[in-house]
Amino acid sequence: MKTAIEVGGRTKLFSEDVAYFEANINYTIIHYYKGRNKIVATTIGQIHKRIGEECGFIRPNRAYLINLQFINNYQLGELLLLNNMKVNISRRRIKQLNSIVKRYLEKKKTINI
Repeated sequence: MKTAIEVGGRTKLFSEDVAYFEANINYTIIHYYKGRNKIVATTIGQIHKRIGEECGFIRPNRAYLINLQFINNYQLGELLLLNNMKVNISRRRIKQLNSIVKRYLEKKKTINI
């Protein structure tokens, strides 16, 4: 089931199509799985409130909101994404996200086996 998200103005998208959101002052850059980008005039905090936790996105720091499905690996407070980008987890969020990411990656491994 696809979840529609309002990200600003008349722009709606499906959470399954988005790899991650990147903050850029009062704008947000939407990075899609297929490599396209789109800029919307909505802050990443507002988008995070609209999405909620149930859509499978985590916010490791102030700059990114990442789809769990786009995470390839996790090590020492860093997330390695499928596009080989590394994203640091802020020290205040590391305990909370540590368990979420580890649980997701373990579930992902058992499904792929």
